[in-house]
Amino acid sequence: MTLSEKLVTPVYNIKYEDLPEKVINKAKLCVIHSLSCGYAGIEERWSKAARTIAEESGSFGKASVWFSDIKTTMEQAAFVNAVYAQSILYEDIHRDSNAHPGVVVIPAALAAAEETGASMEELLTAIVAGYEIMAKVGRGTNSQDFSTRGFRPTSITGTFGSCIAAGHLLKLTLEQQLAAFSLSASLASGINQWAIEGTDDLYIQNGNAAKAGILAAQLAKQGLQAPKEILEGKAGVCRAFGLSKEKLETQKGNKDFAIMEVLFKPAPACALVQTTAQAGLEAAEDGVVPGEILKGTIYTFALGTTYAGCDNSEKFEKLLQARMSNQFNFAAALVKGKITNGNYCDFENPDIRRLAGLLSLKEEPEYTLQFPEKQPVRVELELSNGEKKVFYKEEPVYLNQKNVIEKLYEHCGETLGNKVLSIFFGQKR
Repeated sequence: MTLSEKLVTPVYNIKYEDLPEKVINKAKLCVIHSLSCGYAGIEERWSKAARTIAEESGSFGKASVWFSDIKTTMEQAAFVNAVYAQSILYEDIHRDSNAHPGVVVIPAALAAAEETGASMEELLTAIVAGYEIMAKVGRGTNSQDFSTRGFRPTSITGTFGSCIAAGHLLKLTLEQQLAAFSLSASLASGINQWAIEGTDDLYIQNGNAAKAGILAAQLAKQGLQAPKEILEGKAGVCRAFGLSKEKLETQKGNKDFAIMEVLFKPAPACALVQTTAQAGLEAAEDGVVPGEILKGTIYTFALGTTYAGCDNSEKFEKLLQARMSNQFNFAAALVKGKITNGNYCDFENPDIRRLAGLLSLKEEPEYTLQFPEKQPVRVELELSNGEKKVFYKEEPVYLNQKNVIEKLYEHCGETLGNKVLSIFFGQKR
């Protein structure tokens, strides 16, 4: 059995009737969360650009560009909506794969469901399957080789996720789904230089992953062939991208579905700096005055120090640079006394910039050993009065279902919020 067969076959066999109620409920929550995040970002520059291309393409199809009257092909719709979903970095997280499945799988699944006229049950099954394969492949990205090459986990593994979700809805045979999975590897791309320079290609990476996975599924349905050993082969994914073949081969059998491991961010920022932001909030609640800080050190796990953009104390020329930085996240939460999207939009704030410049970032080996199961952070501050302050958080507090629904209404308003909640949960607030 090839490694692809080992990973894809159980996912291919997922059926709606086998899904526990809690898994179905979580899939619905992931959908409304992605829609909510997408609506919050529809007027951003990158969202407008993607929408304009869809409007000007003259394409005809049944798939919708979210929150508009535009109908287009499922690939084009998935592209635009995936760009939307990432817009303010409030996306969901699967920590074991360091990826954000909702920004890719859900746009692809919704577009393919509209195109094929799928039922709600078929849609939710496809979403669960897409999350599952992203988690399985994504665990291989937890390797030093992958991390140092500059690839972005979501944009690489997301293509596999959208492919599996679309394949479910296009009703591919197992042979076709395996071919689609293999074809996805040649369509996967995305590097992390955007995190350093703060540029817009982050959003386009998600759009490409959502679109490419659908394309791979369509091509496989037409009979295209692809390598069987696409993961473990001498020139396959593990060799090309630096994924750990060992981690792909030795995955433990999960008692539950991967979608149950997905978390919802408390801060619209990089997944690796969430604890740091909340440590800043604790410092504010403790009464620390930003102007009295002489210097400070943030101790975190290894990936939180080496991932592109996470160690940045002074270069905040663009919004994304603020969202990625440990130093900015702590400083903004302390200065503002809260964590909101406004913290990052105010990236030119002199008080935040000054404080961020006083903070250094260091790896704490003990915390690295706890990652990704936990994401501890300790911040040590030296104050002008000679006092030292230490703030430690083992984990960020993630959003629960109630919080996600509150965000839906915060972003979408009462009318649209009621409509979305009614469709997926059969209720209004």
